Amino acid sequence: MINIQDLCKFLVKAKKSTYASGDETKKIIEKDKSTTLIFEDGDWKYHDNYFGGEPYGGREVVLLKGEAGYIMTYYGRVYESVVDFKVVYKTL
Repeated sequence: MINIQDLCKFLVKAKKSTYASGDETKKIIEKDKSTTLIFEDGDWKYHDNYFGGEPYGGREVVLLKGEAGYIMTYYGRVYESVVDFKVVYKTL
């Protein structure tokens, strides 16, 4: 069973090391044109796979010792009226 506090700490670290790290992130472009981001730290593994730009959707999975213990799906878009998309994505 995953400890919620440990999960939260790992998720923050994983997100800062993948999507939130900007252009430094190693992105895997899959055959189906989706994008995958992976981060591993000890027994923990983070896997994020998403489709699109606008709109976008995907799912995150956290595994501990190879067992999925957290899964989140998401979907969203940024309105065309937004002048600077980078500000929105930086916040996310």
